[in-house]
Amino acid sequence: MASKTLLLAAVAVFSLSLPTAVSSLECSYVFPEFQNPRTCLEYDLTTLSTYGPYNITPNGPTGFRYLIKICDLASTDRPDACASKPLAPAYAYNVETDECYALGNLKYDFAYPLDPTNSRAGIRVTYTNGDGGNGVWPRAIIYDLYCDTSGTVKTPEFSYEYPVDTYRFTWRTHYACPLVQTGRTCSLPKFNKTWDSLRFRTAPSWYGKEKFGIFVCLGLYSVPAYLNEWYWERLMTGDPRYVEFHNKNYGCSGVQPKKFPCTGPPFTFQDFAPMLKMELFDPDHWASVIKNAGAKYIVFTTKHHSGWTNFPSPQHWNWNSMDVGPHLDITGNLTASLRKQGIYVGLYHSLREWYHPLYLEDQKNNCSTTSFVDEVLMPTLKDMTLKYKPDIIWADGPGDAPCTHDSVKYWKTPEFFSWLYNESPVKETVLTNTRWGSNAVGSFMEGHDRFTPYTLIKNKWETPYTIQKSSWGYDRVEDLSSFWNTTHCLYILVTTVSCNGNLLLNIGPMADGTIDPLFEEILLEMGQWLTVNGEAIYNSIPWTHQNDTPAEDIWYTASEDWQNVYAISFRAPTPGGELVLQQPKPSKQTTMTLLGADGITLDFTVDSDGGVHIHFPTNLPFAKLAGKGAWTIKMTNVT
Repeated sequence: MASKTLLLAAVAVFSLSLPTAVSSLECSYVFPEFQNPRTCLEYDLTTLSTYGPYNITPNGPTGFRYLIKICDLASTDRPDACASKPLAPAYAYNVETDECYALGNLKYDFAYPLDPTNSRAGIRVTYTNGDGGNGVWPRAIIYDLYCDTSGTVKTPEFSYEYPVDTYRFTWRTHYACPLVQTGRTCSLPKFNKTWDSLRFRTAPSWYGKEKFGIFVCLGLYSVPAYLNEWYWERLMTGDPRYVEFHNKNYGCSGVQPKKFPCTGPPFTFQDFAPMLKMELFDPDHWASVIKNAGAKYIVFTTKHHSGWTNFPSPQHWNWNSMDVGPHLDITGNLTASLRKQGIYVGLYHSLREWYHPLYLEDQKNNCSTTSFVDEVLMPTLKDMTLKYKPDIIWADGPGDAPCTHDSVKYWKTPEFFSWLYNESPVKETVLTNTRWGSNAVGSFMEGHDRFTPYTLIKNKWETPYTIQKSSWGYDRVEDLSSFWNTTHCLYILVTTVSCNGNLLLNIGPMADGTIDPLFEEILLEMGQWLTVNGEAIYNSIPWTHQNDTPAEDIWYTASEDWQNVYAISFRAPTPGGELVLQQPKPSKQTTMTLLGADGITLDFTVDSDGGVHIHFPTNLPFAKLAGKGAWTIKMTNVT
């Protein structure tokens, strides 16, 4: 018998008057025959509920009355916690008309009626998961389904979808429920300016399916292209490498003249602006490079910590790519080209600006004033959102003392998110990361730069990772050994996806608007590999094991329907050789193939210790495998 518990989170906080209590009787559960793909032994909805969002939808004839119980779990995930906890707010959501039906503020422990007007209406629920400021809030549990006992017509059903359009689990109650209108048509609940409210916002599902994006870092630092994108800050703080290089090659920076004497003409960082000409910039070519890489989304730098914007900004007069330099709306041109290719557009935007006078003044005031945020940051973010309608707003840089990471009082991030999710033109589609200050709640967890945990993280996460080892912006000082090769980039992609993450792989274009051919070559090879092996990456979910312990060069993913498990090996297959896997448990129905090998079925045997020996034929079509250091074995019907 399946568990009657379901660990889920309320989609929104919603408070209306309580509906009238109804006498009810707990209905029996009749579950279809189904084995939980995670255990193949028991039907564990609590485990499955750590993914989402889901729809709980009544099937069959309309007009039935459904009664549910929901309670607030606060910080616990114990299924029995509802026995002593107050009930949480809830509402019924019509997935077709985008309307909701108020169920009231569930303050008391009794059943509440759900009374949709068509067969597809239901309760939409989500579960957010993470750690600390990145999103662990198991908030609510639906712990009983009730139905009214007064009806005797056809038995209604509920479906539980995991994820949407994949698994459908059905509750069949023993009693039918008569039509009773209990709610009212209303717009979706508004998010207020608190993290407690904003954490319940349901994120679009595409991001969890697409897995692979490209990070593009371009700014005035691309002109000197020396060491890294922190050129201005390193110059102003007197790093000898930067000051001596700058004074020698451009002119006197004026930084610490006694320590770094200079006799040439003055030349400040601002003087680089006319030199960012972008004369060879071809946004259609950039979009094709990203498309051919197999990437599904991009995050483009609209503003780094220098404050220079790659789009016309009234708040950055004469310090943007339209007023100075290329006299182009770089962001707008690129966004248009990317969308023609069907690529989702994310925009990176630094919160801080190193040397903006208002920011420096706020810091001097111990951040008791917020002039920079009010007059510069928030208007710029809103202008950018209204103009480009991004699919992702990717924040960074909230960390200068004394305003360090204060998302609420200084950066006012909840206020911006409230506008973004309630009023903006992308309120239902935009995604956000978590680099918005302390305790910020985003659509996905953003780890630190080059974050590689190599272990499963249940909440959705992303790692930004560079192809050039030490820089995000283009560095012309580095040689070939300073670039990661394609095999390494594939390893980061595979291990990240296996552990429930997305890879955001960075490139830095040059100041003339071109992309270094070495970047293009690596991205093209990534795309060639994904053309053959993409079904193990896109739309995949983590399997029961992430790698073939103790081997660190074999990693696993699974298809959404759990019918296929993919072993991605960084050991090259050899004709007539074999590969030994320890984790999969084959059955009599198991088949194995090598992606790209023209459908050749692989023979396998199982030794006495349970190791699976996969045998490769002598006629492997190596030219079609697109190995690039990684090969994928597709296995059906394994546990």
